[in-house]
Amino acid sequence: MELKLKKEKLNKIITIILVGLLLLIIVVPIEDKGEGLSSNQNSYYEQEDASDWGASYYEEKLKLILEESYGKDTMDVMVHMKEVENSSGMYEESTLEVDGILIVADVDSEEKVGDITFAVCALFDLPAHKVAVIRK
Repeated sequence: MELKLKKEKLNKIITIILVGLLLLIIVVPIEDKGEGLSSNQNSYYEQEDASDWGASYYEEKLKLILEESYGKDTMDVMVHMKEVENSSGMYEESTLEVDGILIVADVDSEEKVGDITFAVCALFDLPAHKVAVIRK
């Protein structure tokens, strides 16, 4: 009987300690990694990181595709992205879209430059004035 009472007391103590730890975890604020920056500045840097990541992804994919057609190490690609805000009713969201593309190509004719421009415009649904292809 005495052993059973000790187990019950031990279970109650463990339960109280666990509940206390849980409350402590909930109540203690999490430190912000961007100390000293306002929320607007934090969101700016987060957007820049996302934009850089997205642009890098498109740059690599486009470079690989073009180099399969025109030869290895013949292309340098830069993709510029911009944030577009969409609002519908109560909700506002922002997305990143490709805004412009610059390609420096080691090709020997203007016809190939035109082909690259046409392909990139079609792929990214961009007007021709937002895609620049320069011969090396």
